[in-house]
Amino acid sequence: MQKYTPFFASALLMCVLLFIVYPHYQYYVDPDGTAYLTISQRYANGDFQKAINGYWSPWSCWLTAGLINLGLQAIPASVIINATGAVGFLYISQSLFQHFGIVRQLEWLFCATLAFFLCYAIFWQSFNDLWECFFLLSGLRLLLDASFESKPVLWVLCGITGTLAYFAKAYSFPFFILNTLCCTYFISKHNKARWLKISAVSIAVMILCSLPWIWLLHNKYGIWTTSTSGSLNMSWYLVGHPQWKEGIGLLLPPAYPDSPYYWEDPWFANGATPHFWDSWHLLALQFLRIGLNIWKFIVSSFQLSVFFIFVAGYAKWALFWRRGVALSKDLKVLMLSFLLFTLGYLLVNFESRYIWYMLPPGMVIGGLTLQNMKSAKWKNILRLVFPVTFLIYPAWEMINMYNKGADEHKIAQQLKQLNIHGTFTSNAQPGPGIQRIERLAYFSGYQLYSLSKQGASRQDILKEMRRYHVNYYFILQPSDEKNLVDGQGQAFPEISNGAIAGFKIFLVNP
Repeated sequence: MQKYTPFFASALLMCVLLFIVYPHYQYYVDPDGTAYLTISQRYANGDFQKAINGYWSPWSCWLTAGLINLGLQAIPASVIINATGAVGFLYISQSLFQHFGIVRQLEWLFCATLAFFLCYAIFWQSFNDLWECFFLLSGLRLLLDASFESKPVLWVLCGITGTLAYFAKAYSFPFFILNTLCCTYFISKHNKARWLKISAVSIAVMILCSLPWIWLLHNKYGIWTTSTSGSLNMSWYLVGHPQWKEGIGLLLPPAYPDSPYYWEDPWFANGATPHFWDSWHLLALQFLRIGLNIWKFIVSSFQLSVFFIFVAGYAKWALFWRRGVALSKDLKVLMLSFLLFTLGYLLVNFESRYIWYMLPPGMVIGGLTLQNMKSAKWKNILRLVFPVTFLIYPAWEMINMYNKGADEHKIAQQLKQLNIHGTFTSNAQPGPGIQRIERLAYFSGYQLYSLSKQGASRQDILKEMRRYHVNYYFILQPSDEKNLVDGQGQAFPEISNGAIAGFKIFLVNP
């Protein structure tokens, strides 16, 4: 048990920190979170047809729905589930530290660093990412087991971790296949037949266990797909914007009549999905996108740590170009998986949370480099500095997230007290403004008709509101708009009467 002391101590530290900060971060719900929370509630209510979703992965929603059915509210349930995934992330990270011989002092520092980092990550992305990392890192840890080659049961378990990672986040489906093929080659390249056998078993298990969910997606959307997110995201980032379905004008209807807004399932609002193989022009755009994404990867790396991009560069150099110094087989596998994880995102986009999987392997690579330094002075300094750099960006974001969403939750309660309910749209601009409106839609239970483009005239928006019989127009203050009038100059009644701080609310269609 003593070898697990850093894990238990760090997990306890993380839980204590969560308990302390929870009141100030519980209402931070980003646009993705509104969709996941809505889907979780649908599972809990037994509304499975709407809950099955190709854009948002199901794993955390299933677990959150279970806690909702035990009597918890959706937000605390989701935090508990995400914290459980964080504990798994912490455990498997310590396992990797010990497997690669990270010295005890550095192991303690890394685990403590992760405890603080995960406290931020749990609120920053309240669904799925940490679970995906836990399952993928568990699969990596199985690959590194000394008996992996000779134990088919480990091949099967590896495939099961791939399925669970796919349920947590759809990106894991192609990554698991690529990672398994490449890493098992390094493990068994002396025996090509065994390499193919291990790969075939692990990948086949993963696909077979995933088939029930893939069938459910086919049953709902009418296409064979592992998710709709890959196709939609690639298309949106390639051309720079979605192409809406024919018939959609200025306002995007909610995905379902009781959805907060269209983002619960954007598949139903999306039209064409152009991809780089459709034309030479789009192929050229894809190369430009890859160049931009390389820059975004660099930015995301610095958000993890100022040393992270150098760790990635060292791993690439050591694995492919280094001569004269042997790397252990396990370290080669770790470095290879570390580098492979970025490839799929090169086609789409990068954010720092997308590469959280790389964090523990990056710590291992950096830690081993520090341990091999000849200068005792710099070794001791960097042992302290290196872990701390992983907390700079999270600390900044925690400051920005402090009490965010609390105002929208309060306003939602005020709207209910004023008997304001139904459908609405708003003048909110992309960025923090529209995120406030989206949170308000979730907290209030009302349906937001989002603007499909900016710059439309107020009369065109009113025409669209009449088309869908949208009840209210919310003006987010401060704004140059003081009143709302129709085409004949007739003013619509303001029904908030200054009772809702930061908003003017006009009744357009009773």
